[in-house]
Amino acid sequence: MDNKYIKIIKGTPLFRGMSDEEIAQFLRPDGSGIKSFRKESYIFHAGDKTAYFGILLEGKALIERDELWGGRSIIAPLEAGQLFGEVYACTGEPLGVSVCAKEQCTVLFLSPEFIVKESSTLTARLLKITAMKNLRLNEKIQVITPRTIRERVMAYLSSLAKKSGSHIVTTNFDRQQLADFLCVDRSALSTELGKMHREGLIDLKGREFILPENCSRGT
Repeated sequence: MDNKYIKIIKGTPLFRGMSDEEIAQFLRPDGSGIKSFRKESYIFHAGDKTAYFGILLEGKALIERDELWGGRSIIAPLEAGQLFGEVYACTGEPLGVSVCAKEQCTVLFLSPEFIVKESSTLTARLLKITAMKNLRLNEKIQVITPRTIRERVMAYLSSLAKKSGSHIVTTNFDRQQLADFLCVDRSALSTELGKMHREGLIDLKGREFILPENCSRGT
């Protein structure tokens, strides 16, 4: 395996602190595999079942859900080093979301059954990763619960500010992706952002938002 991929794997919460030799035990053909995906191709399709979860080694992707009325909701962005699909791989339940490559991606697929069989340490780490993702999902629910677009925008930006400790935050989303994440219409979102900018509530520079300084302190 390419050394740059080994470095990424060693930096994940699943394998952090492990030696190359220890990691190699879990990269055997009977428990893992690497695959590349073209931009806009699907890594996972909603409704399918999978016995493997993924670690993104290269590229960027989005976890998405298609709505019954034809819209799309973005659940979370994915960057190199992040895990996805572990809940469905562990439970055997059909995927409730899709994972789409937003640029050329390389993915390491791992079998949770193989990990559970081989290592109690990695099993515990996988459980912790799943728990942390549940917390982040709860955070998103808090962001999209407000009824107005403005309230959702402020809830989202405030959460970014509190995490970073800064009133200057950068989102991973372009405008369409941000609208999908907040479950709102793109044009309505752009209109509201313009109003908030004119009212002095936020300053915009591409994907960068400048908020009132007290946002990062949670007040």
